[in-house]
Amino acid sequence: MRTRRLRTPGGRGVDIVIDEEIGSGAEGVIYPVADSPHVCAKIYSDFERAAGEGARLDALTALDPVRWGGDCPEHLHVAWPRTTLRDDQGRLRGVVMSRIEGTPLLRLLDAAARIRLLDEPTWRTTFAVAGRVGRLFDMLHTAGIVVGDVSPANVLVDRHGHVTLLDCDGVQFTDPVTGTFFRGSKFTPEYAAPEVLDESGLTREHDLFGLGVMICQLIMEGEHPFDGVSTAVPPSTSVEQNIKERNNRLTRPDRLVPTADSMSAEILPARIRDLIRQCFEDGAADPSPRPTGRVWAHDLEQAGYELMGCRYNPRHAYHRSAPECVWCARIRNGLGDHFPPPAGWVPPPDAPVPQRVPAMAGAVPRPRPPLAYPPPPPAPYADPSPGPVPVPAAPGTADAAPRISTRTLVLIAVVSVVVLLICIGALNS
Repeated sequence: MRTRRLRTPGGRGVDIVIDEEIGSGAEGVIYPVADSPHVCAKIYSDFERAAGEGARLDALTALDPVRWGGDCPEHLHVAWPRTTLRDDQGRLRGVVMSRIEGTPLLRLLDAAARIRLLDEPTWRTTFAVAGRVGRLFDMLHTAGIVVGDVSPANVLVDRHGHVTLLDCDGVQFTDPVTGTFFRGSKFTPEYAAPEVLDESGLTREHDLFGLGVMICQLIMEGEHPFDGVSTAVPPSTSVEQNIKERNNRLTRPDRLVPTADSMSAEILPARIRDLIRQCFEDGAADPSPRPTGRVWAHDLEQAGYELMGCRYNPRHAYHRSAPECVWCARIRNGLGDHFPPPAGWVPPPDAPVPQRVPAMAGAVPRPRPPLAYPPPPPAPYADPSPGPVPVPAAPGTADAAPRISTRTLVLIAVVSVVVLLICIGALNS
């Protein structure tokens, strides 16, 4: 095991395991720290640029979030920089931060990955995760911190649905001791507010727009609300342009070309649809109406209590305002099951049978991955739950065959016998 010793501002030696890379990104590489399994080190690639960030990082390590805990002893709300690291000449080389286990929220936008990565892969869990993201943003905003680079690649989720913010060294804040303002400069365009795309500065309201987009993706099965081809002439095809023009599938579905498997906003509780309208419509020209993280968290939590179970699948949950299970309805329409039942579950005889496996309804934007935990490429969707009911081929394929019930077969046989007897009687006469 090869190590390199760097030092904290107080002179304490920290041994970096340089032959065990945890992750990498545009700014640097993440390495383990010898004999310290709960922390890791981010070593910057551009030492000259990092040298100019010394004051920012030293101030960042003194802010309140460095002392935050989490929802349980094994969880932390933020992977916050704890201390800076310098070489023997005193030059800034990196930071030490908490090492968090989990997966980027980006991976949970894929139905197959969610089944593998969560203990309870249900729609109710996605509401809970979305609410926790909202509460985390509210905590940061209350502490005077602007996230800036809002992206599902920068939020980590553990198996129980607890969330942690990554890539915290680029946030925007004011040093409470010196009053120095440290501006954030990074953002992911697919989650940027319209005013930021028009080259305005990062603000709390920018965060709230990106938060709304992420929450919509979570509870709408990975569909980015602004992704698609517009119906305008000439059409816009980029997410950024659709954001500027307010083209989205939830509040203005007529502005984007429909797709066969798009999710309708009607499956959502009315209170959540109201928040989406406030974020994308009322908050388009004037950012002030955008819901805060606290409001999102409260209403998502309340909506989660109002979700009902389904008799056909223990992983199906739908809002009580819906006339039937929305996931069973999608199965009957040939759109597959995004929440397949656990292994061994025996559905009732009249349960709808998936006609085909679902594909992602839209191209999920792939923002740059987090430095510490780069997401692996998404696996193709496959239902891992073996069931006793055979899955027929998709309609229109060569091996597709109509399904005929036993009752229908008996009826056909009886009619055939009656016709035969009539024919025999006619010949005898």
